[in-house]
Amino acid sequence: MKYVLAVLCGLVALFMGGCAVMVLAGGPIALLPGGLAFFNLAILGALFGWKVQWRPAFYILGVVDILLAIVAALSASSMAANDQPYFWVAAAVFAVKGVLSFVYARRVGLKE
Repeated sequence: MKYVLAVLCGLVALFMGGCAVMVLAGGPIALLPGGLAFFNLAILGALFGWKVQWRPAFYILGVVDILLAIVAALSASSMAANDQPYFWVAAAVFAVKGVLSFVYARRVGLKE
């Protein structure tokens, strides 16, 4: 469970970091993907040995991932048939990542 969550957080951090760099000229809108990349990096640090681990980061990221899964599923239901599989896969990945974030935060005793 820990390694699956780590791989998913790493991939999302790389993707959102790239999105933040691409949108950087757009002004403050770059803070959204940059913030998501930061929270994913905080989760990776907590998974692999930071001395200070912050439990709300897991919960914040879990809620954001569940919301992204809902948005991706709603987007997939209103798209053309050839684009739907990509959004269904994205929705499933975000849902699994959100659930794993909640489960890991509950299972491991982290600081508040």
